[in-house]
Amino acid sequence: MKIPVTIPFLAVMLSVGIFFNQAIAGAETKAPKSSKSEPQIITDKNIVAMVNGQKITKQELYNLLIDTYGEDALDVLIRRTLICQSAEKEGIRVTDAEVEQKLKDLINNEIDGLLRTYRIKDKADLEKELARAGTSLAKLEEKMAIRMKKQAEVELLADRLMKKTIAITDEDLQKAYEQQYGEKIEASQIVFRTHREAEDTLKKLQAGADFATLAKNESVDRISAARGGKMQPFSPKDAMGAEVAHLKVGEISGIIKTDYGYHIIKITDRKPPSNKSFKSVKGELEKIVRNQQYKERIGPWLISLVESASILKNLGND
Repeated sequence: MKIPVTIPFLAVMLSVGIFFNQAIAGAETKAPKSSKSEPQIITDKNIVAMVNGQKITKQELYNLLIDTYGEDALDVLIRRTLICQSAEKEGIRVTDAEVEQKLKDLINNEIDGLLRTYRIKDKADLEKELARAGTSLAKLEEKMAIRMKKQAEVELLADRLMKKTIAITDEDLQKAYEQQYGEKIEASQIVFRTHREAEDTLKKLQAGADFATLAKNESVDRISAARGGKMQPFSPKDAMGAEVAHLKVGEISGIIKTDYGYHIIKITDRKPPSNKSFKSVKGELEKIVRNQQYKERIGPWLISLVESASILKNLGND
């Protein structure tokens, strides 16, 4: 589970994108070698590169990084520092073995995200793409490990800190049981920004228009729209479920207002409750509730850490 202590995924995966750009341009393996007249070793620590005899200084690199990632990267470091300080105050520590396991999990998640982003079938195909760029999956994972090791440690510390604040009640478990194993409503939706738009479409539906077609063309919820309006199954005891629990399969609701807009719901099926007993899945339910509470609390907790801390910034880019 990730917490917001890292630079956004696109920035974090910049080095990965470079590999693929190199594959297109043949950058690593096919680039012309330096002329013999150029120095082979840079002895000045203030110079990070020489390009056809022209110096690129450490200050230029610093300025580029600050201009590109400065504020975001600094906020990452501030939040990490606050989490580490809080863990130290509470006497919370993590072992090297725990950090290594967490690091493996983070790297696997990043690799999976990379496969989805570039629509690559599996790791074997990813290895082939990286080979064309003159590198390998092992080298990529090594770079990720260097970049993400501190993140792994900080996430573990945050997990431990948050667990101390989470108390799970029987009511929480019963609610989770209903959500996971109780009766389910399967439905499709069309979502609108305004009530007037919803009214116009409801008239079309009442006149016999095809629900899935209208969902694809008119719904502002593009995720469900791409599936003809199909939603994830939900409990009749949820907020939305309570609005449509009285409807039969095939029936269409009136206009339902939520924080996301104005919805028209069509019931497509109803699934009976699972025959699994509460006792048999209690351990699983505890994990589900703990994760839900963690996700709900981690953001506000981090904000409170920042707001209560004494923080001075000096990026030097004014």
